[in-house]
Amino acid sequence: MTHCKNHPDHKTETQCKLCLEPYCPSCTSHYFFVCEGCFYKILIVLLIVMIVLSYIACFGVF
Repeated sequence: MTHCKNHPDHKTETQCKLCLEPYCPSCTSHYFFVCEGCFYKILIVLLIVMIVLSYIACFGVF
């Protein structure tokens, strides 16, 4: 395990469930056990899905 940049005395014991990169739970503690980068990627994908579904509902594309 590697050490955190902000907390040199702590080891990064937690791994992201998606990209398997170690992250420090003291710095970024998420409920979903994913790192901050993957969390924002999931939010962007959900936003795009919501936009596509709203166009389908409004204009009846399919």
